[in-house]
Amino acid sequence: MGGLSTIIQCPSPALHPGSQGIARVSVNDAAAQIMVTFQVPITLPQESYLFSPLSYSLTGGQRIFPRILSATAFPLTSPPLQGGQAVLLTLDKIGDFSIYTLTITGSDIDPFFSTVKLRFRLACDDAFDCRTSTSPAAPLQELPVAIDYLAKDYSSFRQALLDFIPTRLPGWTERSEADIGMMLLELLSATADNLSYTQDRVANESFLSTATQRRSVAAHLALLGYQMDEGASAYTWLQFQVNAVQILPGSPGFKVTNTPATSTDPVIVFETLAPARLDPALNRMTLFNWGNVNCCLPSTSLSAVLSGSFLQLKPGDYLLFDNGSGFRDVVRLVAPPQIMPAPLVTSPPLLSSPPASPPSSPPTSPPSAFATVVNWSPATPLQHDYCLNTTVVRGNLVPATHGETVSETLRSLTSQQIIQVNNEIANRQPSQKPPRQRLKLSNAPLAHLDPITVALGQPLQTPSPSPADVMMRSQRNISTLALQVDGVPWQETHDLLNRLPDDLVFRLEIDDQGDATVVFGDGVFGQRPSETSTVTATYRVGGGAIGNIGTDSLTFVPAQSPIPWLISVTNPLPAIGGRDLESSDHARQVAPATFHRPLIAVTVTDYEAAAKAFVDANGQPLIQRANASFLWSGSWLTVTLTVDPFGPQGLTSDLRQGLLNFLATKRLAGYDLQINGPSYVPVDLRIEFVAVAGSQPANVQQAVLQALSNGTLPGGALGFFHPDNFTFGDNLHISKIYSAVMAVEGVKSAQITRLARAHAAKPDSKTFVNLAQGFLAVGLDEVVRLDNDRNFPQNGTLSVSAIGVSV
Repeated sequence: MGGLSTIIQCPSPALHPGSQGIARVSVNDAAAQIMVTFQVPITLPQESYLFSPLSYSLTGGQRIFPRILSATAFPLTSPPLQGGQAVLLTLDKIGDFSIYTLTITGSDIDPFFSTVKLRFRLACDDAFDCRTSTSPAAPLQELPVAIDYLAKDYSSFRQALLDFIPTRLPGWTERSEADIGMMLLELLSATADNLSYTQDRVANESFLSTATQRRSVAAHLALLGYQMDEGASAYTWLQFQVNAVQILPGSPGFKVTNTPATSTDPVIVFETLAPARLDPALNRMTLFNWGNVNCCLPSTSLSAVLSGSFLQLKPGDYLLFDNGSGFRDVVRLVAPPQIMPAPLVTSPPLLSSPPASPPSSPPTSPPSAFATVVNWSPATPLQHDYCLNTTVVRGNLVPATHGETVSETLRSLTSQQIIQVNNEIANRQPSQKPPRQRLKLSNAPLAHLDPITVALGQPLQTPSPSPADVMMRSQRNISTLALQVDGVPWQETHDLLNRLPDDLVFRLEIDDQGDATVVFGDGVFGQRPSETSTVTATYRVGGGAIGNIGTDSLTFVPAQSPIPWLISVTNPLPAIGGRDLESSDHARQVAPATFHRPLIAVTVTDYEAAAKAFVDANGQPLIQRANASFLWSGSWLTVTLTVDPFGPQGLTSDLRQGLLNFLATKRLAGYDLQINGPSYVPVDLRIEFVAVAGSQPANVQQAVLQALSNGTLPGGALGFFHPDNFTFGDNLHISKIYSAVMAVEGVKSAQITRLARAHAAKPDSKTFVNLAQGFLAVGLDEVVRLDNDRNFPQNGTLSVSAIGVSV
């Protein structure tokens, strides 16, 4: 019977004649069965009671008590019991590790052979060999060897082996280079030389002062919180002269290069940074001169009037002001153009030399008898004054950066290679750690863009951030690498330590020559892609100070055939912002004394800075302000962090959990962390206004409500009470409310009649105090809120009413 465990036999000197008895039992733990073999063959029908489970009893056990379910015949075919019979007992379960007694009752059963002792689970018993261990043989005494620890190169290792061989093989005296023994000796010496060199390199790379590879220096400085600068590509604007409407793609961009003066001069390639629409009407525009040839546009101006109708202009477009004498400035529009009949334009917004009395009708009407008013923000101001009669305004201006877009496949395996890789993976030992996947880009240098450069090609933000704001939100430059693994985009990250096992991220290592290597996660810190997956990359090649070229240098289009819609292209301003990547020596000198990004949060300031550094997958910050405090619970410190997120959603559960996971890698051991949302201060605000004569009070009332709303206005601007306009401790100033109300077209005057916290006990007295001091005060952990939602009046209410129309 296959699978039966060890058999316990009962000694039996002799069986009483004419009686029956148990010869032996076998226990099958897997099937919960006991096979009982009898002394003599079973006689039927006299001994048919042997096939009844009632004739058997199983006693004993300390924890488990099996029950006999059935008894069936089991033929025996092996000698010496061939032709005899056995009974197979089926149990409901097997017993424990104690000894059980099987008893059979019957008229012809010999009492001496009626019981037998047995055990279950014999295979789970002592796992060790019961044999007496023997003493190991005494090891042979090893001859002493003189080791030269100063041997570090090929010649010294070769001499050390020549000195060692006579101690083991005195008879070998051959020293010919052709001898196979000498060949093996020299091969071992060369291998030892390579190992010694590797050991020295590893030791050198382990310390900041002796590291020679840039990636080693970057890794050491990352422990201090210092990130080495990977350089940046220069940027400028390309001005296109076209004869037909044309749409430029965003990626890859339109290429324009310089024209080298000699064959040894480098070819500098620039590509447009964003898609653009080119229009022949924007090739050349003039300023409306108001009928005064001496009229000039001051450098402080934020608007201008163009002669003609240019409705195709839109917010985010760039315009070039050129006075023809070398002064050029680029501005970015922040509002849609305003088209009006030229005869109605009777007074310039800002003039350095205004006429004595503006004419009611300009002597010189612009083409098509229309004028276009354009506006730009202080983020792109004019640097010079521009006389209207000598200044030319040009559109079709597109930002461009130094670099050429290339695409390559970093890894693509054939079917045979996939089989080889899978076989290698299958043959790895369970304890063998898979190698880290590293793929090198074929082209260098990899172009990086500063955040201020990236913002040039992004849609216009309202209000437009200043360069300082952009740099504060993202201190590191951004690579142009777009990576896909099996068609799925993966995101670049500065390091992998704070990443989860399923995050689709990678990091870059840049050497001193600008060669970039893609490093994937290991399955613990960042996801580890399959070793057979296809990896493709698209990026720009370029960057460095060499891209800072002069004005009107980019004039050549490297196209295979003439471009019919293009008349000419040039860069009206010099390219700026290009810089080389930071050297290892420079980083070693400045990093330890200037790092500002601690890896571990210790003080309340560290926790607040860490919370504001939390960004989404696109690198956009999620927390606009945070307040931290320490609270002693009696056993440990709890860090209470109150955060004010960007956007109207507030602190959602997903955002809270993501921030907890992010800060868990930065908090000190033994510190608990609790994250709370801000305490909102709902405001009860009532305003009365007088409308301008000729306006509709209802329309003006609706415009005021919209200007003071908490949403996004049609032009892209944020309402006055938008959540992003207020954060912790920002008092609600009366002057700002009046400024927002008076900026609404049609408001002659306004008066605040109620300004208090919602549900205040004495709102009139609170309003008097707030109007007297000029603001509604809030606490350090409080944020002003006014949603004016009729479904949720507890979030603030706003009432705007018209009390008349000015005469």
